[in-house]
Amino acid sequence: MKKTIKIHLNIPLVALLFLSATFCGFCAAVPDQVTGQATSTPLKVGDPVPDILLTDIVNYPKGTARFSDFEGKLLILDFWATWCHPCLEAIPRFEKLQREFGNQLQVLMVTSQPKGSIAKFFSNRNISLPSVTGDQTLSKLFPHKYVPHEVWIKDGKVFAITNDAEVTSENIRTLLSANETTLTEKKSNFDYDLTKPLLIDGNGGQSKDLQYHSVITGYLDGIGGGGVYTDSLDRYKIRALNGTILQLYQGAVRYMGNTILAHPNRCISAFDKQEVLPPPNVSAYLPTARDKYYCYELIIPSALKAQAGELMLENLNRFFGGIHHLRGTIEKRKVKCWVLKRHGTLEKLASKSPTSKITTDDSGRLVYQKQPFQNFYKAVASLYKNEPSPVIDRTGITSEIDISFPTNEKDILRFKEYLNQYGLNLEQELCEIDMLVIKQFK
Repeated sequence: MKKTIKIHLNIPLVALLFLSATFCGFCAAVPDQVTGQATSTPLKVGDPVPDILLTDIVNYPKGTARFSDFEGKLLILDFWATWCHPCLEAIPRFEKLQREFGNQLQVLMVTSQPKGSIAKFFSNRNISLPSVTGDQTLSKLFPHKYVPHEVWIKDGKVFAITNDAEVTSENIRTLLSANETTLTEKKSNFDYDLTKPLLIDGNGGQSKDLQYHSVITGYLDGIGGGGVYTDSLDRYKIRALNGTILQLYQGAVRYMGNTILAHPNRCISAFDKQEVLPPPNVSAYLPTARDKYYCYELIIPSALKAQAGELMLENLNRFFGGIHHLRGTIEKRKVKCWVLKRHGTLEKLASKSPTSKITTDDSGRLVYQKQPFQNFYKAVASLYKNEPSPVIDRTGITSEIDISFPTNEKDILRFKEYLNQYGLNLEQELCEIDMLVIKQFK
């Protein structure tokens, strides 16, 4: 039986014509329409073709034929339909090939549509090729999901099953001259379900076939293992699990290579927090909160790794822009900052260590030896990322340094006093700096 699936898509008619498909089922045997004897189905390349009777053939003298009538010729069965745009585009080309090769070739079109409508269709367009109409038998011998679909029969056997692009003068001439030729086989995936997402449960292919993918889900129970990595197929992956919208945006700028911009005090949240964020002090898995948590995954070729953060930001803007009217951008804003500056000489800060290493001393202080100053600045900015004012660097120091500093000092003013011994200071100023701005638009 032929199955029909109706899909309502808001896409151009031409695109729909290209997506049109014939869905055919399998059966255990096909009876000869004259003798009633069963013939094995479906047929594959190399199988002998049963000499069945073909009926209701338009543009053919007797209106009927058997496969044996085409003995000594290359027979190409062209499965087609009037609603299939590629099928119609191929007809003039097939007619030209039929004229070129004459009695050496027979292109026989095959459709399940009724004889009357096909006869009228051919007459209106002056189509000269013959076509089997009302077909139920050949589509079971040669099952397929999409048309055009070409079956090559030579010396009573299935020689090839291909797309229409393989039907060329060069391929036909090579085959008729008895030279060996290899034609790319067209394969049909009968397990593919157009109504289900690609690759889910193997629909249409396997996970190894995926090249580019981004997905956003709601809260997912019982999973972990977010982060970034490159898999064995050289695909770069970002995975963020059960995070808030704010956390996902901060993750995007982090993957853009700016970890400091991911700090809470480098983000301006200009949106309705009650609408967008979960209630405070409520576990994510509880019904009152879980609809405010999301999972995100991006899979791209490793060649696009440098763009991963920007792609994630674009994805978040598209999705959350649609449901919450949010947009995240990096903008210059004037904000009050703790500015890290130098004063006096840097004699105590200048590195005298022979090798580069990071250790912890007996008092629990972090000890940097022969480390870039930027590493120290990033550590300080991270220590005080929850301060109302972010820490920014205005020292201009680019050399390597030796320094030890506490990582458990919560009071930034006391930390400021500690830095003075190294010729450094923290001063509050209004500065124009890059900020992650998440704002709501109407």
